[in-house]
Amino acid sequence: MKLSSKLWIYFIISSITAVILFISVSLLIGKVSRTGYTNETLETLANQVISEITLADRITPSSLVKTMDEYHSDHPSVQFEWLNTEGMILYSSSDRTQPYSFSAYSDLFINEPFNLWIPEHDVNLIYRTQINDLSYYLHLQVPSEAMNDKAVYFYVREWSAFFTLIVPFLAFIITPYFFTYFFFFKLRKRLKKLNEGLSKTTLDQQIEIDDQSMDEIGQLSQHFNIMSRRIHEQVTKIQEQEEKRKALISNLSHDLRTPLTNILGYADSIQNGLYKDENELKGHAKVIVRRSQYMEKLINTLFEVSQSDLHGILPQKESCNVPSMLRKILTEYLPVLEAKHIHMDIEIPDGSNSIMIDPHLIERVIRNLLDNAIKHGESGNYIRVNYMEDDNQVKVAIIDHGKGIPPEQIPFLFDRFYQGSQNRNKESFGLGLSIAKEFTDAHNGDITVHSIPNRETCFTLILPK
Repeated sequence: MKLSSKLWIYFIISSITAVILFISVSLLIGKVSRTGYTNETLETLANQVISEITLADRITPSSLVKTMDEYHSDHPSVQFEWLNTEGMILYSSSDRTQPYSFSAYSDLFINEPFNLWIPEHDVNLIYRTQINDLSYYLHLQVPSEAMNDKAVYFYVREWSAFFTLIVPFLAFIITPYFFTYFFFFKLRKRLKKLNEGLSKTTLDQQIEIDDQSMDEIGQLSQHFNIMSRRIHEQVTKIQEQEEKRKALISNLSHDLRTPLTNILGYADSIQNGLYKDENELKGHAKVIVRRSQYMEKLINTLFEVSQSDLHGILPQKESCNVPSMLRKILTEYLPVLEAKHIHMDIEIPDGSNSIMIDPHLIERVIRNLLDNAIKHGESGNYIRVNYMEDDNQVKVAIIDHGKGIPPEQIPFLFDRFYQGSQNRNKESFGLGLSIAKEFTDAHNGDITVHSIPNRETCFTLILPK
């Protein structure tokens, strides 16, 4: 059912309910608070008096007095008078005997029926009847304080006059509806726009709803826009990851096929005795071991990435002296640096304090940064390692004098599978710096990069104490 149809139904039901409640509550309040006479009750009283008197075949003074006294006794605040056509008083509860003159009698009924609701003015009502072809008049006089002060009077000469009351009443009822309908009409357009936006939303298309209002629907539209942007960003990210995955499969095939081909070739030569002497045999075996180690390293790296995605990184922290760890790692790298003719300067002060870290993860971070500096800074034949600390954090800076990093590549260095150089001759898989950054983030730390192309590149590991 459409919203406009529901609005019509609610309007009709609410209008009928309001009228019924208005009438019911008014009658209930009027009944509870009815402590005085009204025009209706006085008319009923007069009809009772006239009916009882007219039941007799003829009116006698004694029967008239008896009947009127009984009613006056029941209604002491009401003055009863019975008159004939000449104005002679046949009975008066106030003991009046003097006949009414025309002017005196007319004065009693001046401003009637307005005296019904005007305080401090007596109410005078007269009723005519015929008995044995003779006319008689019943005069009722009621003081204002005996009247019901909560009575409401409507005087309508013809039923058609009700039309003049119904039209304003309907206008009173319908006018709020039109204002409400106008409000709901705009509300419906906004909801329709939001509904259309929801129906058009797809994974590869971002939908924006233009609604600047600050009400609930405006806030819902803003939340929808935020959700749409997030979905679009997530889909874009997933698509980028998919492209990287495809590149990963391609690179993986290349990086595994080449060493595997070498291993198979040299293994086949050894198996068939295709070597000249013992030295050539050892050379073949050395190549097999080296290429196998490369494949093992590659597979271990991929395993770490998959485990990180599956379970997340949960550092097992313990007290560790970073300078001692750093010296141990650098000692292991000395033979590699000497073989590549790379000079290394080390600045590690003594007496440093221990901090809470996961030694395995941070060691992997430092090794990845060192491997990166050796691989890309080999042309500069220089590496410097500095250790610094203050009251809040420790820093490990690894500096090389290689080719450097172009500024436009720095924002992407820590993305998975990203390789600044597309040269596939280098055994690089684009995961070392990404893993280092993830392990550092798990310690609430950071890695900063500063590079001047063809001069100097500095990676700084920052860990909180």
